[in-house]
Amino acid sequence: METGGLKLYPYQSYEVYGLSRNPFEQLASEGIADVEGIHVYQEIDMRLQMILSEVIGNKSSIALSIVGPLGMGKTQRLKTIAKAIEENKGKAIYVKVDTNDILKLTRDIFYALKPPKSRTNIFLENLSKKLGFIDRLEKMLSDTKEYKSRDIAELLTEQMSKYPYCALLLDELENMQTASEQEKIQFFEMLRHFISNMPKGCIVAFACVPEAYEEYSKIFPAFFMRLHYEFKLRPMSLDEAYELVKKRLNMVRTRDTDDPLYPFTEEAIKLIHELGKGNPRQILRLLHYVLSEAAKHKFDPIDDYVVTTILEEPKSLEEYLTRIPKDYKDLVEAIVFEFNGGPISYIQVAKHVKRPGIQVYDQLNELIRLGFLVGDPKGNYKIPDYVRKFLEEASNREETE
Repeated sequence: METGGLKLYPYQSYEVYGLSRNPFEQLASEGIADVEGIHVYQEIDMRLQMILSEVIGNKSSIALSIVGPLGMGKTQRLKTIAKAIEENKGKAIYVKVDTNDILKLTRDIFYALKPPKSRTNIFLENLSKKLGFIDRLEKMLSDTKEYKSRDIAELLTEQMSKYPYCALLLDELENMQTASEQEKIQFFEMLRHFISNMPKGCIVAFACVPEAYEEYSKIFPAFFMRLHYEFKLRPMSLDEAYELVKKRLNMVRTRDTDDPLYPFTEEAIKLIHELGKGNPRQILRLLHYVLSEAAKHKFDPIDDYVVTTILEEPKSLEEYLTRIPKDYKDLVEAIVFEFNGGPISYIQVAKHVKRPGIQVYDQLNELIRLGFLVGDPKGNYKIPDYVRKFLEEASNREETE
């Protein structure tokens, strides 16, 4: 059924496959209650368990890095460390880096140490001010010229030592990449001093994309030499992709099946694994979209031909826009209709949609990975050539009318 050239699909239900809903909708496993039940364990998970056993069992202190592209599971691993520390009555400081300001970032770390406000806590905080702890810290965080890396590290060690176990976990450290080189050196120098004097039973871990990690390691090799472990996440294997699909589908089945991959065939998963290049988040996005579209048309089973049909190049601008993930649709519509398809910087897009620049930057790069947008050498974003043809055709029609 069509109206005004836009295809309308029948009511969507996953009951045709014996599923209560689409199990691939949640891309971040840390947002799922039973994450252990659906997590696909890789070598890094086994090694992290050994490290946690060493820290909790022997009061060892360990520093490590987790490096990998977006969507490879870095955040999940940091959250796993935090959970283990907290389950053993320790203190886990988890900070998602959202700034290139080392003063704010350092303040975020110390702020995470503060307990909820109460009369007792207010009294202790006032006492701390009298003793000079707060005043010293605030002075050092008032300006980068006042930033004393060693002194800040010592204050952090002093505060973290109050707990039986502790962890300092920095996620998305690539977001401070645009800080000045001097400020990056100051911050890494602070971390280096902290690692050199870590309390017993402490883990320092940070997650970063490869490009930023390489840059940081060149700027400050002395810090990276202090790391005990460096984990580089690898793409998901085909067998791991099969396991991912089986576990997710099993969560939402309303009737039994002899084939744990149903409604997908092995060939379909193999093709999606190839298209996603082994990136777990990319694979989940493709699975979510393919299952959603297949349910509308009641394709059964979902084989590689169905996957190819669903993922083939759109035939119109409307079809292109309907395929965009709903959380990102406003970004693409802004580029298409407000900026004539680009090229456009992420900052300009962020200003137009009135959303945080870092969030928009990440989502635009996800859209590139999904094939909905194209990047250029200057770091700008634009629509693919086939979509631009749709725009040109629409413009030509308006001129002739």
